[in-house]
Amino acid sequence: MDLFTSESKIFNLPFRIILLLVGFLLLNCVSPQFAVGAGSSYPSDFVYKGDLFGLQNCLRSGYSIDTRDPFTRNYTPLMIAAREGEVEIADFLIRNGADINARTRDGHTALMMAVYNRNIEIVKLLLKNGANVSIKSKQGHTALSEASLEESLQIKELLASYELGPKK
Repeated sequence: MDLFTSESKIFNLPFRIILLLVGFLLLNCVSPQFAVGAGSSYPSDFVYKGDLFGLQNCLRSGYSIDTRDPFTRNYTPLMIAAREGEVEIADFLIRNGADINARTRDGHTALMMAVYNRNIEIVKLLLKNGANVSIKSKQGHTALSEASLEESLQIKELLASYELGPKK
């Protein structure tokens, strides 16, 4: 006897409905983790994966663009994109209103994270869109002092030029 024939007890109507529902949810980019109730997906989950499409769907489901994920030290999606070097995602977040100068509990910003991780394309993107180079962390660090710590000459020069006033 075949398990999936109309004669099989396992393939009755409620089971078919469940299969169709799960298939629909998976095809429409709902996280399987979320679908089975094992936990939900935060926007940051998609940023870590570099999944812009998944992030867009997650935001459409009701999350704020600045949702802080408690499992990532309350970082915003933009902070994670800056840290991970996800330029396309960072650009999407900025274009859609992400708080470019949001701070962590320690006062770090997306710009500081991009600088520290030497993600120069993100540094340029953040500066071009108005990131504040003068914000200090609780330790007294600025984006420029983070660059000094990491000995990145190109980033230091870029930040120094914005300290004198943004380039238009």
